[in-house]
Amino acid sequence: MRIGARIHFFLLCILLLSASATHFSLRAFDIHATIAGSNTIESRQIGNGVLYESEYFTKTKWTIHTVIADLSNPTLTLRIGKGLDNISGLERVCSIAHRYDSLHSGESVLAAVNANFWRAGTNHPMGPTVIDGVVLSDKQHRNWSSLAIGNDDQIYISNYSMNAQIVTRFGAIPVDRFNYRSDSGAVVVYTSYFGSSIPFIDTVGIFLASSDTLTDDSEIQFDVASTIDSLRSLNIESGTLKIQFVYLKHPLANTITPCRITQIDTGIVSIPKNGGILSFGRGPFPLFFSLFVGDTFSLSTRLSPVVTSPVKYMASGTPRLVRNGNVSVEWREEGLTKQRFVLGAYGRTGIGISKDGKKIIFLSAEATNRRKGKRGLSLPDMAKLLVGKGAYQAINFDGGSSATLVVQNETVAPTSGTRFSRKISTALMLVTKEGVSQGQASRPTR
Repeated sequence: MRIGARIHFFLLCILLLSASATHFSLRAFDIHATIAGSNTIESRQIGNGVLYESEYFTKTKWTIHTVIADLSNPTLTLRIGKGLDNISGLERVCSIAHRYDSLHSGESVLAAVNANFWRAGTNHPMGPTVIDGVVLSDKQHRNWSSLAIGNDDQIYISNYSMNAQIVTRFGAIPVDRFNYRSDSGAVVVYTSYFGSSIPFIDTVGIFLASSDTLTDDSEIQFDVASTIDSLRSLNIESGTLKIQFVYLKHPLANTITPCRITQIDTGIVSIPKNGGILSFGRGPFPLFFSLFVGDTFSLSTRLSPVVTSPVKYMASGTPRLVRNGNVSVEWREEGLTKQRFVLGAYGRTGIGISKDGKKIIFLSAEATNRRKGKRGLSLPDMAKLLVGKGAYQAINFDGGSSATLVVQNETVAPTSGTRFSRKISTALMLVTKEGVSQGQASRPTR
């Protein structure tokens, strides 16, 4: 082998070894070469302290959309929206944002991106998920990262797990899951995002299906009744002890929320909008004989690693992209196994926060489209872009065809528009609040 060939072979080995490393770590001087050569397609202020930019990188063929917001502005805040306001619901980001606008007077969504990955089959969001203090999902998936928004408006990123229990004057009852029964003996808390009742029977869907196949009213009524009875008997929650409760104050995660028991039954029990249901399943009923209608208890949830503030919003993603200002794509640490997911050129969604916690960065990269001269990007490249935009910590959310950015009710990524965007599970929204004085004290920083 000639010397020149040996040198090329040696360099190739180095590149392969670096690509298969546990995680990628690059510093600021690596980033400038990557972000150089971009052409700004559009740049405009969409709110006080909020900038939207669209860029095309001629060399790499990336189309990148970013929203950067100054959260020290007291009129700006973050919210998480749920598809169809149901744990299994999928809905386009633009629709979630529009629905939020219509239901919350005095607030307006400036920008929104897709957030959680979700499970095939159930469509439940993966990882800890909290909306306005109500827990939708508590279990950490593998060692995935999560974004948490405290009641003090601080933003936290870490590999959070959540522990929950019911605390009575007689003792504590560990909670196994929220809104999902994995086995018959588990203790499960169902919140308002699960549905209208436990067991949940879709009577409207059954009626519509019967109307499509039958024409006689008496046949339809009989078919609906027999179908409901069959589903009721087969449902895993049929005959289980259920304790209906209401919150005595607005719920928050990572703290203790007092509750009052309003009903105890083994049949179909409705889920109150301002409360939930504690179901003991078919296992032993610890302390159930001590709980009666009118009694109070506390729903306690705690995050690990410790967060000092109660938490009002959470969304999960994977992997961590930036740690302490450096690119650090921690895919193997978080339990991922497919290198193609990390290094492949895909549509991406990433979220970054600045060192002082005052700046939030939404980044959406469009997917590969050879006909339009566009190419997706890898997770290391997205991490470099986020650092270049000022991210000190950052994580990756769902990508591929889910990668979406909405700006002022317009779907800007993908550029093909709302009609071609995918229905997703959760959305992270940047909201502006009307009637808040610019002179008000800004939120504290970490």
